[in-house]
Amino acid sequence: MQHILLCGGAGTRLWPLSNRQTPKQLLPLFDGNSLLQLTYLRNAFACEQVTAVVNEQQATGILTQLTAAGAYQPTLLAEPAGRNTAAAIALAAFISQPSEILLITPADHLIGTPERYAAAIAEAEALAEQDYFVTIGLKPTYPETGYGYIRHSGNDVLQFVEKPDAVNARRMMETGGYLWNSGIFCCRAATVLDEIRRHAPAIYQAAAVAAKQWLEEGVLSLENMMAIPSDSIDYAVLEKSDRVKVVPSEMQWSDVGSYEALSEALQAHYRYSNDQAVFIGSDPHNSMVIGREKLVALVGVEDMVVVDTPGALLVMKKGSGQDIKQLHQWVKENRPELL
Repeated sequence: MQHILLCGGAGTRLWPLSNRQTPKQLLPLFDGNSLLQLTYLRNAFACEQVTAVVNEQQATGILTQLTAAGAYQPTLLAEPAGRNTAAAIALAAFISQPSEILLITPADHLIGTPERYAAAIAEAEALAEQDYFVTIGLKPTYPETGYGYIRHSGNDVLQFVEKPDAVNARRMMETGGYLWNSGIFCCRAATVLDEIRRHAPAIYQAAAVAAKQWLEEGVLSLENMMAIPSDSIDYAVLEKSDRVKVVPSEMQWSDVGSYEALSEALQAHYRYSNDQAVFIGSDPHNSMVIGREKLVALVGVEDMVVVDTPGALLVMKKGSGQDIKQLHQWVKENRPELL
């Protein structure tokens, strides 16, 4: 089995900690490891080789981190422009052997139960060997409105559900039979290419041209990348295919998509706040401080997130993480050099 690492996430909800040059998956926040390295290590038991689909600007950093984590001669597909997950997966499949089983994962997820994860991957691999396109579904632990859902019966997918509002998210939790769509997939290279050709022929044809260039020249040109229609694998293929199966899992999982999620992950599994943080009349377990250039003192405040970077200082009340998108947009329009 070959590991396909999708490294294109920008981590905008973790600005200013995450930026274009060092997105969240490259930050060494987890006992010195990054989410990228943890993802590689988590899958090394099952995969002989790793192919990373990366932003061209981040290729050197990603190669350095994968090598440091023990990856032997990782393959990098360096995209001069991102064209979403359908393009990334098509490119990786085109440069793989048709019979090769691909384990496709985002590079920025955190999983706290390795034994449950390994069991889910083993089940997914067995289904992939039967030429199914397999996705991992996660048992919801709260009525999340930011994820897509999968209605299922065992391994059978009955319906893909768009990100719901709060009322429908609660209803699906109460009804049961729904899973979060994790974005982790397993399939033969030939299977996913067959489904892309069937349901998204324009993506298939343009990705074939770009992959041919990479195999011959070792590069992906901007012209060939921009010719690939931008779409997610979910919309382009999964929601239309009759070859999709789901593996339900109760693994501990987080996409670390907000400062609240990051603080929860660090508190549960790793060093929580840095050595430069001082708490006076404040509970150090309720607030998170990241930054090592100066002393940061929290006095008489609770539930705070403080992120100190060379270019920007963020002070945020926990529970306001959804407003970081608005902040990111303001910075993009007014101080783009800080992104």
